[in-house]
Amino acid sequence: MGQVLADLVGDPEAFGKALEERRSRVFRPDGWPAGLPGPAVLDEVLGGGLLRVPYVEMVQDGEVVAPERFCTVRTVAGRHEGGWADAGRIGALLDGGATLLLPQLDQWHAPVRAMAADIAHRLGRRTEAFCFATGAGRRGLDVHRDDADVLVVQLAGEKEWTVHAAPADGNWRPGPAPEPGPVELRTVLAPGEVLYVPRGAPHAATGRQGLSVHLSFTVREAGAGRLRAALGEFLAADGRAGGSAERPGTQGELLAAAAEVLRLGRERLAALTPEELVRLARGPLPAAAPAAGPGPLAERAGG
Repeated sequence: MGQVLADLVGDPEAFGKALEERRSRVFRPDGWPAGLPGPAVLDEVLGGGLLRVPYVEMVQDGEVVAPERFCTVRTVAGRHEGGWADAGRIGALLDGGATLLLPQLDQWHAPVRAMAADIAHRLGRRTEAFCFATGAGRRGLDVHRDDADVLVVQLAGEKEWTVHAAPADGNWRPGPAPEPGPVELRTVLAPGEVLYVPRGAPHAATGRQGLSVHLSFTVREAGAGRLRAALGEFLAADGRAGGSAERPGTQGELLAAAAEVLRLGRERLAALTPEELVRLARGPLPAAAPAAGPGPLAERAGG
């Protein structure tokens, strides 16, 4: 298991067991893992002028807030461009009870990208990062299910979580869960503490003390539909009819082409293991985090 996971959960064996059993659990590791952004870092991003929709969203009372309420329009190279995050408007909406969401933090925050990539490679599953900021007594979303295993890392403030038991089978859908079933865990997360929420387990979170900020690493899993699609892609890779005519003109040529496709498909299926099919369905993992060094500008400018 990767160093990032070990730093986050403190007890890798206990996390592995919780993941296998699909049971929610709280972890209280020692120390603060490197790479986690604090509120000051996020403030710099929000006030830096470059953050745009869809990398910033807001929700209030269960409804998505229109971007015009927390974004501004700028003139860039003579063009009027909207969707730029406005820190002042965002702060006012937070004071009014809205929740701030920074989707796909891993796509633009290098330390978080490195953490997500490490988790993905250690678990063999695509991992993304989302950041949430919620005021005291406020709830961003009602009880809902996520189509991913989630590692919640509390960054600032406190947040109260209620997690219901994960479904015993696949008869559920992500989204609102009006009938969530029995409660499995209730807890209040403090900064540095981590909560594991199993895929499909209904849950909700409410800010407690001050502004609550947490980072969610979502660990994606392949469903049956993706398994079928991956199998089709796997067979199609070598599914062309070898020496048969590209456009069969006679019934005999058509049957010969069909026989060749079946032969190639059977050969490939005979070599395919369940583990390999699952790996294909989960999709490609991210490239390893690049070593620290000059970027495309400094490197080419010689400094």
